[in-house]
Amino acid sequence: MAGPFAGITVVEFGQFVVVPFCSQLLADSGARVIKVEPLRGDAYRSGVGQLAPGFTRQFLIKNRGKESVSIDLAHPDAAPVIEELIKLADVVLINLSPSAVKRRGLDYERVAALNPRAIYGAATAYGQIGPEAPLPGMDVVVQARSGLMSSLAAENDGTPHHSEVQATDYASALLLYGGISAALYARTNTGKGQRVDVALLGGALALQNNSLAHHVAEDGWREDFVHETLPAMRRARATRAEVEAERISHRADPPGHTAHYRAFATKDGFLAVGAGSPNTRERLAALVGVDSVLATEQPATFGARLKEALLTRTNEEWIADLRAADIPVAPVRHIEEMLFDEHAIAEGLIAEYDHPVVGKFRGIGVPIRMSDTPMGGSPPTPSFAAHTASVLSEIGYTAAQISTLADSGAVHVAGDGVSSPNSNEE
Repeated sequence: MAGPFAGITVVEFGQFVVVPFCSQLLADSGARVIKVEPLRGDAYRSGVGQLAPGFTRQFLIKNRGKESVSIDLAHPDAAPVIEELIKLADVVLINLSPSAVKRRGLDYERVAALNPRAIYGAATAYGQIGPEAPLPGMDVVVQARSGLMSSLAAENDGTPHHSEVQATDYASALLLYGGISAALYARTNTGKGQRVDVALLGGALALQNNSLAHHVAEDGWREDFVHETLPAMRRARATRAEVEAERISHRADPPGHTAHYRAFATKDGFLAVGAGSPNTRERLAALVGVDSVLATEQPATFGARLKEALLTRTNEEWIADLRAADIPVAPVRHIEEMLFDEHAIAEGLIAEYDHPVVGKFRGIGVPIRMSDTPMGGSPPTPSFAAHTASVLSEIGYTAAQISTLADSGAVHVAGDGVSSPNSNEE
């Protein structure tokens, strides 16, 4: 059975995470995805984690279900090829810098002129309008810029540490997938394409939605903290711990509110409890022998007593009793364990793939399940430039013309003798 986006063609001008992962989800949804790679291949084809020539772990897990076409976007002979690809597309995805987009003729105005029905999806670090819009950025930089990094654990010397799961990249990829889906639906009514913009900064801020509500009457301390307290503490070279203590002391919901919503040590490990509702907190308090009134009146005391109680028994014992009381609980797992997790495999969230070049490997499955238009079943991640000749032939180029383009350096055709993308060229 075909996926929900069967019949949709996506042309991807993207590297790294946001656009490639978004277009992989579109491929999993049934769309045809043509990935345009530079002559040296996507940046993630080379580097650490090589499983086979041109296949790193990072490339393998973000490019399933695509066709690989290699084009030198800067080559003058490539311009007509790019134009024909844009005319073929329902969706054009781009995560080049704003200056590179304009230089390559891939700006929205140009794409819309060539194909008014095309949905144009752009991913940038900081957006399109504000004063920092032209700046380059990567996940780690935007984590710092957005405040997200300050909410994470620090190194032993107090240096802030970024989330290694590339949180802003993946949040932005999911937002872009949603935006493209909405734009395709809108096109069924209007007949026209439109622009969909996603910024890493927006993805990072969306992840912090719980912390970014500012009520003028109640949260005046925030403005004072930003404009007065924080600059003064920085001038005084206050430590990160001192700054955090000062910040937390002003919050209307200090950390005591997480006494029942956090990880705890047990006799032999760690588990996380999520007693989010009053009724659940009462059941938790009764189970561990703590007065439930403390949860609202003395949350710090409530948390301390929970901590003491949970240390008295093993993970297995607590999890059995907490689940019997219908209290959300789970052991703290390592990501490596999830690759072999019975439940995740049963749900299809972890899948085993058999790649014709790399062989068998495990990775995440398709994280969305649909009853009537199922997602998944995409072809394997492509070899570099494997589809250059077939795609160019489809858009009207003869074998002789394709050979001429390859000889000029405008395109790369698999097997034409050009070095592979993992050749460690500088």
